[in-house]
Amino acid sequence: MAPLVNLASRVLATAERAVLSGSAPDTARRAVALEAMRAVESAALGLERLGARGAAVVPAGATLATVSASETVAAVLAAAHGEPKKVTVLISESRPAREGLDFAARLASRGTSATLVVDAALPRLVARADIVLVGADTVSEDDFLNKVGTYPLALAAREAGVPVYVAALLDKFLPRALRSAPAPSGEGTGTFGEAPPGVRIEDHFLETVPLSLVLGIITERGIVEPLDLPATLATQPIAPALLPILFPKDKGRPR
Repeated sequence: MAPLVNLASRVLATAERAVLSGSAPDTARRAVALEAMRAVESAALGLERLGARGAAVVPAGATLATVSASETVAAVLAAAHGEPKKVTVLISESRPAREGLDFAARLASRGTSATLVVDAALPRLVARADIVLVGADTVSEDDFLNKVGTYPLALAAREAGVPVYVAALLDKFLPRALRSAPAPSGEGTGTFGEAPPGVRIEDHFLETVPLSLVLGIITERGIVEPLDLPATLATQPIAPALLPILFPKDKGRPR
């Protein structure tokens, strides 16, 4: 996950600076702890800022379609609700963990109208929506990683002429070379139970979605257009000390 890679990079870079400056071990440890605390605090503040920026693109009285559960989507909805814009949310249950069910209940408890549908129904129903807003686990140069079901929703939204936005803090940005591809999580885990004789089951939790289907990525610093992502990613360097950890077999060279 991108936030873990970026946090590790920040911590390692801080440790390296402390060592190169000749700091005592205790001083270096304090510097690393302080940097980790700053990362947590900046994420909390960034979430609030992202919510305010995202609320600006949500029309008053809109129906918003989403999948799974996302803190960034929740931040946007909280800011929009506070204006108030009386947004209605259309959300899929998001099997196998059914995060959408819990997310819908959470939104309803805060006064946001939420309609829950089965996963397969959401792409067909997206024509009801005025906007699609989803979170992301990782955002790279020309695609992003999110809960399975996001790709068909984005395709259906394009067909229906509904704009799609991704809401992601900048610590979710990571070059593709530094991430792994989503893989099946096992046979039948959580979704189907035990497979029938002779049947092979794959459970997929995450999938990549082309950013060509997205109008913009809402961040704490504003909306990033997909074409601007390479430049944005270039401003977030990865500590060299992290590369041998990520890629131990090829001595730190990204594949």
